[in-house]
Order: sequence, then structure tokens, then C-alpha cells
Amino acid sequence: MKTILAKIRRTLWIGAIASVFAGASLTLTLQASFAASPPCGCVVDSCSSGDCTAASNDLEQYHDDLEQNTQDEFDDDLEAFEDWLVEEMFQDEIVPAMADMTTQMSAVAMQQMNIIGAFMDAEIQLDTQRLMRQLQAEAHKDYRPSDDFCWFGTNIRSMANSERRSHHNSMALSASGLARQLGNADQNAAPSAEQDYRGRWAQFVDTYCDTKDNNWNVPSALVSAGPSYGQLTGLEFACDHDGDFPGGGDKGADDPWRMNIDIDYTRLVDAPRTLEVNFTNATRTDDEEDVIALSRNLYGHEVLTRSLSRLKIKSDNGRKLYLMLRSVAAKRSVAQYSFDSIVGLKSAGTGAALLPIGQTRQYLASIVKELMPNGTPDAEIYELIGVEPSYYSQLEIMSKKLYQNPDFYANLYDTPANITRKQVAMQAIELMLDRSIYESQVRKEMVVSVLLSSKLRAPFREANKQLVNASGARNQ
Repeated sequence: MKTILAKIRRTLWIGAIASVFAGASLTLTLQASFAASPPCGCVVDSCSSGDCTAASNDLEQYHDDLEQNTQDEFDDDLEAFEDWLVEEMFQDEIVPAMADMTTQMSAVAMQQMNIIGAFMDAEIQLDTQRLMRQLQAEAHKDYRPSDDFCWFGTNIRSMANSERRSHHNSMALSASGLARQLGNADQNAAPSAEQDYRGRWAQFVDTYCDTKDNNWNVPSALVSAGPSYGQLTGLEFACDHDGDFPGGGDKGADDPWRMNIDIDYTRLVDAPRTLEVNFTNATRTDDEEDVIALSRNLYGHEVLTRSLSRLKIKSDNGRKLYLMLRSVAAKRSVAQYSFDSIVGLKSAGTGAALLPIGQTRQYLASIVKELMPNGTPDAEIYELIGVEPSYYSQLEIMSKKLYQNPDFYANLYDTPANITRKQVAMQAIELMLDRSIYESQVRKEMVVSVLLSSKLRAPFREANKQLVNASGARNQ
């Protein structure tokens, strides 16, 4: 407040000084005009010089008195005006009015700020509510899996168990083949190769023989007349179960489907998606017997010799021969393992045993059923994929059959989150498929390596023999 009063006083003094200087300038102008002209009312011709001088002096004295009085009165009026302006006008009127105006403006400003703050709070609140609802809508949209995405999660539940069982069945087949080659106890081929032939022939006669093979064309009239055995063709005589040929009808395989199945790789292994093979239990199935019979015809038709006695193996030649026989058995096991792995992939899985209420196989069957004509019975579907779908069957359905359904591509019109989930699931299935292909390539490389080693065995021996002879010649 003191600073404001000082500024006002300074302003008033500057105005007063400017007025004084203006009055002085006006007085000097009047004096110059009186000096240049005769005094007012004095005529030179009619007034004496003394009168003019006296009149001039009186005027000057009057002027000085008037100037002084005017100056004094102006100072008094200015001081009175200053006092009135500062003490009455400013302090009594302006300052309270300005204080009241400041108070009112502060109150109004605070009220306006309160209103602005309320608007800002409302804006933040509305933005927050909108963001929360937007996130809630996105969450509802993103965390609502589609039905076709559940195809992946539902149908891969038994794949890990089925794969583990397939590996076990492959190892069991491999161990069985190796035990047969080495003549382990409780094996039909343990005593000798002849015993292996006899056992396999008996199995062929009872299970796999087709009497119409070997140019069968025996007329019924000749059979009823009792021709000699030398005139007969076909395998009726060879496949007679009880030996009462030509009478009786107990000849050849009892099950027409199993005729020649022990030599038909396409019909036994390649075409079916699932084989009833499970070496984790003691129950023997027809597929298990057929697979073992086929493997014995394909790999190691003639088992290793059993003529090495204990005394022969003690000798150096006997040991060398036995190691050579083991080398042959190892090469046969490498070749047979590809067959064993394929059978393991197609061995029965665990799709029917995981969940008593919602078995995985019924969901796998529903995928295949959508690709079949309307009205296809479930029995036909299970005949195709297997009652307990194998790992091979499950992998084929998830990596191939699933994408043959047009609904899969129509359902890709979905939320981005579900599309991403499907993409991840498809990548997981692709990794499983790539892993199976990789294992197949490893087995192929091993077979080729063993084959190459066998091809180079004779040249290697010859080269080694020449090196030994050359070394002996240098030593001599």
C-alpha cells in the first residue's frame, strides 16, 4: 500500500511542476509583449513619461504580486487536492473498493477454478470409465475362445501318452527281433534255424495259408475220385491242418482277412491308421502276431547259426566268428528298427482310456465324421482311425484332416486373439510333425550308413590285407 501511495504522490508532483513551468512560460510571454508595446490605455501624445513609468512599475509590481499569489494559491490548492486525492479519494474510496474487488475477483476466480477442476475431474472420470469399459470389452472378446480352437486342446490330450506307447512298442519289437537272432531262451528259434523254420511253417499253415495259391485249379470231380497227391496243385495238401486230406475241410487260414497277411506289408502296415498292437500287456492280438510274422519274413529270414558250442567259442576263431555273427545281428537290427518304428507309430494309442466320460477318440472321430458323407456310422469311422487311435492317426488328423474341413477356414473370421491362439496351436502340431520326420530321416541315415559300411567291407579287408603284407615285407 505504501508503494502505491508513493507512486501516486510522485505522479502528482510531476503534474504540478509541469503546471508551474507552463505558467512561467506564459508570464514571460506577457512581459515580452508589454515591453514591446506601450502600457494599456497610455497614449504617448497625451501621457507624460513619468506617468508611463509609474504605470509600468505598477503593472510589474501587480504582475509579481499576482504571480506570487497565484503560485501560493496553486500550491495550496495542489496540496489540498493531493491530500484529498490520497487521503479521501484513494484511501477512503479507491483502496477499499479495490480491496473489495480483489476479494470478489479472488472468490470468483476460485469458484471458476473449482468449476474447471470439476470439469477436469469429470473428464478424467469419464476417460477412465471409457478405458475400463474398452478394456473390459477387449477382455471379453480376447478371452472367449472359439469352439474350433478347442479342437486343438481337446484332441491333443492323448498324443503325448500315445507317442510314449509307440516308442515302447518299437523298442519291444526291436528287442524281440534281436532275441530271435541271438537265440535267447523261450524263443522258437532258440534251438536252431530249422526249429525256427518249423515253427514259422506251422504258423503259416494254420493262420496265413491261402489254399488257392500255387496255381490252384483242382476240379471237384478229381478230388471226389481220390486222385493221387502228385496230381494236385495249389496249397490244399500243404495247408491241411489235421492231415486227413483229401477228406475234411480244415485247410488253410481260418480268417480270410489274414490270408497272406504275413507277407502283405501294404495291407497290414501301410494302409491302416491304427494297429491293435500293445506290448504293455500280456494279451496277444492278431495284429501283434501278424506284425511279428511279417518282420521275421522281412528281416533275418534265416537266423544266425546255433552251432557254436561253449568249447568253440573259447578258441580264437570261435570268438572271431561269434563277433562277426553279432555284427550281422546289429546290422539286421538297424534295418528292422525302421519297420519297428513305423509299427510303433501305428500301434494303439490311449485315446479311449484317458477320460471315462469324455474320451478323446470320440472328438477325433467327430473331426473325421464331418469329412465323410452324411449318415456314416461311427463303426466305420473307428474302423478308419482305430478304436484306440494311434499316434500316427492322431497326428494325421491334427495336421491334415483338420484343415480339409471348410469350416476351419470359415472360422478364421474370428478375433485377433483367437487367430493368434490357433496359429500357436498349429505351430505346435507342426513341431510334432517335424519331429517325426526328423526321426525318420535319422533312421534313414543310419540304414544308409550301415549299407555303405557293408558295401565297403570287402574292399576294406583287401586294402587292410595289402597293408599287412607290405608291412611284413619291410620288416624282413
